[in-house]
Amino acid sequence: MSKPANELYRLLVSQKHGFPLFTPEPNENLPIEYRKVGVSIGDVGILGDGSFEVLFNACRPTSHSINGVHGVPEDFTVFPLSNRQISRRSYHSPGSIITSAKISEMSLSVGGSSAVTPFSPVTVGSSVTFRLQSKAAAILVLPDGASREKLLPVETFRAYVRKYSRQWYTYARDYLPPTGSLFVVTGCDKTTSWGIATASAITAAVGFSLKFAVIGVAEGTLAPQFQWQEFGSATVRTSCSNSRAENQCIFIRGFVVPKGISVLTSVFNKILLRGLRADKSRRCSLQGYQIDAVEENVTKKTMVSTEAELHTEEPLQDDAELVSTSQTRDRDIVG
Repeated sequence: MSKPANELYRLLVSQKHGFPLFTPEPNENLPIEYRKVGVSIGDVGILGDGSFEVLFNACRPTSHSINGVHGVPEDFTVFPLSNRQISRRSYHSPGSIITSAKISEMSLSVGGSSAVTPFSPVTVGSSVTFRLQSKAAAILVLPDGASREKLLPVETFRAYVRKYSRQWYTYARDYLPPTGSLFVVTGCDKTTSWGIATASAITAAVGFSLKFAVIGVAEGTLAPQFQWQEFGSATVRTSCSNSRAENQCIFIRGFVVPKGISVLTSVFNKILLRGLRADKSRRCSLQGYQIDAVEENVTKKTMVSTEAELHTEEPLQDDAELVSTSQTRDRDIVG
């Protein structure tokens, strides 16, 4: 039995850009002020089945529209953040194709003629056709490329989150499942357009072929329209916004908000950590809850309980991504 598309899409974690969102577009029920920019640094919410549902933003004042949807935690204190504390740059080139499996064949065309770079510039009739030899794969096409945002004072922000984590969980208890955790955003990749596909084959030898094309321009706008034209049994999605706003979040980075710590648990954790250092696979469980830590340069196991946050004592690099996968094995994410 094949896995749901949103689970297969997690295979893109192996490309180390963060956690891939199967639903990059903003929630239409959120304020237009938020939807114009999409996921932002400081967002606190729930990382679910391929989507991120924001509850509030820790770096925005109470008066901001996003903090008026669900309100804010009791005794809410804003984390002061200026533009100079955020790194922003173009990161993914126009026409980028990110896949969890190696592309065995690829052909590009612009209006029927061969091309060197797909969708650069974006022209009606241009397309890319490719074949992958894999039993399962996730594919992301970025016609316009994508930018990357990254929080610079990460450790200062972590200390702030730990200080207020208890109030945050009290606030969020009506939104979280019994074993759920809050996720806070410290980085993200965003774009204006995208094509997403997931597919599975009987064997790797069978593989699959897909074709992604520009089919027109939205009426009254300059926004091109894209379509998967050949995809067989694959599950496909495309951006449908007529706006050119860069508000589609394709990758998200951050960490799980810790749930507090007691003196007794702290002593118990030191004992467990000794065991973690001796365990080459770095796997264990605490009160039955387990999550994956996915970074830009390394993937490691981290455990979180209702009372403590456990880490291997190796330093985390940049914006470590902690993704709740209590029911997901490594191979579902890494491929």
